[in-house]
Amino acid sequence: MNYCCQLYNRDHEFDAELVETVVAKKTDKAAGLDCTTAEQLQYSNPGIRSYRVCYQFNIIVKLGHVPHSFGKSYTVPVLKTRNSIHSKTITADDFRGISISPVVSKVLEHCILERYESLFVTSDNQFGFKKSSSCAHAIYTFRCVTDHYIASGSTVNVCAIDLSKAFDKMNHHGLFIKLMERRIPN
Repeated sequence: MNYCCQLYNRDHEFDAELVETVVAKKTDKAAGLDCTTAEQLQYSNPGIRSYRVCYQFNIIVKLGHVPHSFGKSYTVPVLKTRNSIHSKTITADDFRGISISPVVSKVLEHCILERYESLFVTSDNQFGFKKSSSCAHAIYTFRCVTDHYIASGSTVNVCAIDLSKAFDKMNHHGLFIKLMERRIPN
């Protein structure tokens, strides 16, 4: 309740250029529950779109309230690529869910990521959920460190933990505390 973040200033506001950049990158094909597609945004009148979307996003930031509809999505089951429909009996474990969210909420999310990118700096040892980073980078780093110690005559013991469901089970209050320590704007 007494959180003292960076003070709000004009630098935190979204502008037409930012919205245009984000909208141009959107390639989502599926419409959200609001039936709006990325193509509708891309081919709408640029002046009106930029003004209206910027205006709405800036109001959301100033009020500190996201519309309830932004949190609504539907899930589509997609067969995992490593499985073939002809190889065995298919079970629920052979599918992964893809959530289809409203396009405007995804544009807001990407505008936030662009605008506050400097506040989301992470460790060089984090590879997941990071731009220009993949599992291959993590494996390469692991291999280099392991090879270094083996070349020095040391024994290397490895413990691996599967954190694939970690975000679903994490303490979100702890996440908010970490964001507050970085003085993320409300």
